[in-house]
Amino acid sequence: MRVFYNSTWQVEWIYTTDFPGRHVPLVIVKNGKPGFVINQWIYWLLEEGITPSLLDERIRAVMHLYEFYNRTYSNRKPTHNESKNLIANFLDAKKYGSANLGWKATPNTSTLKKYLHSINSFDKWQTTFHGASRMNPAEEQFMSSWEIYHDFRRRSKWDPMLHLFPSRVHQKVQHAHTIKIEHSRFRLGKKIIPKAFPINRFVELIEKTSNPRDQMLLLLMGGGSLRGSETLHLYFSDVLGINKYGASKVRLDDPETGEMNWVHKGKNRTGTRAQYLSELYVNDQFKYTNPPLYKLTPRTQGKPGVDHAGFKGMTFSSGGESGITIDGQVIHWHEIFWCDPRFGIRFQKAYDEYVSQNFFNKSSQWPHHPYLFITLEKNNYGMPLKLGALRGVFNRALKRLGMEKSGLGKHSLRHMFGEYCASILNLSIEQTRTLMHHGSTLSTEQYYHLQSEDVRKAINKAIIENAGIKITDYMIMPNSECIQLPETWSK
Repeated sequence: MRVFYNSTWQVEWIYTTDFPGRHVPLVIVKNGKPGFVINQWIYWLLEEGITPSLLDERIRAVMHLYEFYNRTYSNRKPTHNESKNLIANFLDAKKYGSANLGWKATPNTSTLKKYLHSINSFDKWQTTFHGASRMNPAEEQFMSSWEIYHDFRRRSKWDPMLHLFPSRVHQKVQHAHTIKIEHSRFRLGKKIIPKAFPINRFVELIEKTSNPRDQMLLLLMGGGSLRGSETLHLYFSDVLGINKYGASKVRLDDPETGEMNWVHKGKNRTGTRAQYLSELYVNDQFKYTNPPLYKLTPRTQGKPGVDHAGFKGMTFSSGGESGITIDGQVIHWHEIFWCDPRFGIRFQKAYDEYVSQNFFNKSSQWPHHPYLFITLEKNNYGMPLKLGALRGVFNRALKRLGMEKSGLGKHSLRHMFGEYCASILNLSIEQTRTLMHHGSTLSTEQYYHLQSEDVRKAINKAIIENAGIKITDYMIMPNSECIQLPETWSK
């Protein structure tokens, strides 16, 4: 059981027959009793099939608002104006910090948006099911012509009712309280262009990282397009050797339903990864001393903050094809594609060093789980690497380059991969979709926005009007140079 304690609320994780095999959060409020409305909402979210990480995010946001209200107005009733601006005041306390609440400043816009989105979700549910007044009132507003045009372009790729588009009422929901966006991302009109990690500094990023495990992680995200959480689902057995170029072959699959072959009690077995874990990784010796290693389950089902890692979902096939061919190279759906084979060669070099340091001369059962990436710190040595530790790997790598104030997140490496495929390799959008395992080219379109001549003109105009602006440092343009790799990466 996992318990969170707080001065005004706490969460206890319990098991119930309503959701067998899954730990369920029970929120205890200030009076020491279960909160009726919040727990009813949680039950509804679970029935809707919410993921563990998103559920944790939803609960945390709403209960932080509950904490803010209780500790701010503990001795008096808020005024009408304070009640009206409760959400805005809460967001300011989150954004700028609060000494009274012990909250540090949270200037990250995406984090604040998650708080607001969760609160609005609860607000809408409570209004629908309990007839309560809205904490964050919303109204329908007509969309601008730009928004209508963008909606039409988006719908044209998938909407079977597109013929009804002219008769639609183009409206959007506008909330009274929104997030004040203050970030350094480049905007082209109303469209945000995502930052990509600077391609000309990627080699430096790897070479200034001395830990071979961390080199592997950065190469998988930048050279192979994996999301951060996807690297944490890789098994040790997923590194399959090398291809004809000398680059590592890395198998990818769904952490729950992906196919596995194994031997159990002398018999060959075939099943899902979830079945593989349940049959081979029941470590009874850790039942009380190290619960995360007892009865392993896919990390998508793990406990947030302990062993959970999300999985947005990859597409592994299309029309029954086993893969695609690009420039004579066959790319299988279930294998990583290195946007330059030399990235895969460099990965193999780091892998050999990492394995020799941490997996050789160990007992046959060690590390008692199948995951490739382990914690290297002395106290938790050998445990599966956590998502928070992965963020630390990237942030420390940025600091070594003097880029800690760049505003880049680890996802900028995936953006680098996508823009490199689109602008340097000149692959079709369908090919890039396959290599990034997108379910639809709608997700891949963002990497092709720099192909437009109008966009390039707008960028050049912005550079002229804003002397010294570093816009192009975070973009890979069609005229950008190919990455310059050292000869050692080819051996």
